[in-house]
This record gives sequence, structure tokens and C-alpha cells, in this order.
Amino acid sequence: MGIRVGVFKIVYSSTTMEAMDPQYLGITKDKIEEYLKKCEAAGRPMPEDPAYSREDMIGDITGSSGFYSLPDDIRDDTADFIATLIGDLI
Repeated sequence: MGIRVGVFKIVYSSTTMEAMDPQYLGITKDKIEEYLKKCEAAGRPMPEDPAYSREDMIGDITGSSGFYSLPDDIRDDTADFIATLIGDLI
């Protein structure tokens, strides 16, 4: 097992200030993909970000547990898009 120390951003509830645990969000891959299609049709697609892809987001939200973290070098508009997505889907 490898141990590393890194810097990252935590996705958390602005109401409770608790980290979001993806396994309890109830957001499925189908819901995310449907949301992304609606955003694209409305002219506001998920930003392109070399630090964090659409596939990374879907995998993290639907297949991880503990707390949802984002890379430290993620673009602000990508992080904002993800926060909006989660808020709209829960």
C-alpha cells in the first residue's frame, strides 16, 4: 500500500459544513449523464479541465465513498459546475 500526502479540495455542505460522502448522495450515472446533456443543450457544458475530466467526476460521484475530494489544481469554473450539479441532483 502506498501512502501519500497531497493537497486537494473537499466538496462539503454549506449548511452543515460536513464533507459530502458520494455513496450517500443517491446520484446515479444515468442522472449525471442526463443532467450533462441538458446542460450541453442549454449552452453550458461542463468545462474542459485537464485536472479533472467528466469521466473522473462520474466515477467519483457514483463509485467512491468517504468524502468527495477534487484535485487542488481544478479550475474554479469546473468546481462551481460540480457544486451546481450536485445541488441540482440531490
